Amino acid sequence: MRLNDWLQLRTFHHQQFSDLHLLYQKKRDLQVSISLCLPTLNEEETIGQIIKILKKELYDRVPLLDEILVIDSGSTDRTVEIARKHGAMVYYANDVLREYGTVRGKGENLWKSVYLAKGDIIIWLDTDIQNMHPRFVYGLIGPLLFQKEIGFVKGFYRRPIKIGKKLQPVGGGRVTEILVKPFFNLLYPQLSVFQQPLSGEYAGRREILERIPFFTGYGVETGLLIDIEDRFGLHRMAQVNLEVRIHRNQDLQALRKMATGILRVLFTRAEQHGKLVLMEALKPQLMNLIQSDQHQFELMVQDLQEFERPPMILLEPYQQLRGLDEEDLVIIEEIQKKRRYPFTTFSQFLDPRLVILDGEARNKDDVLSEISQHLASIGIVSNRAQLLHEFYRRENSLTTGIGSGIAIPHAIFPEVKNMKILIYRSRAGVDFHSLDGQLVHLIFAVIAPVTRRRQYLEILASLSNILKDQRFRELLMRAASRQEIIQILRKAEVVKRIAHELQLVES
Repeated sequence: MRLNDWLQLRTFHHQQFSDLHLLYQKKRDLQVSISLCLPTLNEEETIGQIIKILKKELYDRVPLLDEILVIDSGSTDRTVEIARKHGAMVYYANDVLREYGTVRGKGENLWKSVYLAKGDIIIWLDTDIQNMHPRFVYGLIGPLLFQKEIGFVKGFYRRPIKIGKKLQPVGGGRVTEILVKPFFNLLYPQLSVFQQPLSGEYAGRREILERIPFFTGYGVETGLLIDIEDRFGLHRMAQVNLEVRIHRNQDLQALRKMATGILRVLFTRAEQHGKLVLMEALKPQLMNLIQSDQHQFELMVQDLQEFERPPMILLEPYQQLRGLDEEDLVIIEEIQKKRRYPFTTFSQFLDPRLVILDGEARNKDDVLSEISQHLASIGIVSNRAQLLHEFYRRENSLTTGIGSGIAIPHAIFPEVKNMKILIYRSRAGVDFHSLDGQLVHLIFAVIAPVTRRRQYLEILASLSNILKDQRFRELLMRAASRQEIIQILRKAEVVKRIAHELQLVES
């Protein structure tokens, strides 16, 4: 998607979504739940009004929100007391996932809120906003409810700044304008389309947020933008105009600390992406020049860490909480990198009778039904309805649309005696609710007997590894016959097996 096209198609105004009853009806139709998460640290002046306004309009009057959570960093004022009084569920960040250590920072609170929140959609708002209005929530929710291709929405607005006792209509967002936007222009130009890359108001789908790492400090916003675009693509992102936001402006010393933390994240990601080379490690500190008397200065050194928390889906407590087992997780790229499944051959299970060259299904329901019907028609299964149920049980946990036009629906099915792999190719594409929001063109349905569970998991990992390779996907789409598709997969299997063995030797 060209950047100008993105600006036209992915930039919205909150007024487009101001009909709350329409939003609620859409939410009910989609059967999704929505969590509002509020990170706090000493926000007693604003937190009560924020919760009061949003709860009254978006929870009590129109139940757009299913829960309101406050994740607190250890406030020493009345923030927690006030939040509880107004009906929010309050958690101390240090009490959550303690086995992974405790770190203080806004990003830490956001990361832990992915664990705590129950919603399919998670919304985050900063809690120093002085002009809170329901638009800050419904403006972010709207694009996610009405456009399934969108997975992450960022808010932007005009930012007044208080100089002395006078509020100037523009001038806020100083770190954004003089640091982040120039950096993006030079090294991440595709992210220059975001009006307010540092805004603290954004929302996303769980299936995206649980697969993204979180920096624990000031760099969390820039880290999320870079990582979501890199992992899922700009087409899955959007922004919405929330008009104006008034909040507590920070002094220059605080902004310097913020800018240093953000720069650490920007440099870290830019080096990892091969955009620059750092000749030595970045020091985890901030050096401030302090005037001790009229003529003398001294350096005050502060610790400034930006820890990187792993994608939440990698954590066993999260997997258990969400009811995810290894069959759900095995085709996820992040899980494969962590667990290092051995490469396992599967060509012995390929059968020309189980190749559908030009399927006509256009959505997930139709394609799974057609696959189940085909397996029943050639006598591989007799209970078609039960097989379909098993496919959906897996899809309801996590989509098997892994991106890049690939889906791998799978199930353990007691009725089969041997592993079966059915290949379904669609030239027009199937709406499979994939992670990247794209249509699926190649579907590999894998069913296995109960006795082959380990082999089944390794084959799923090996298949997804092969299908991530664009060269093989293109060859499969060009194949003229069922036999040619099988030959391509056999060759791909040899190539990947050799690569896997070389990797083992090198390590």
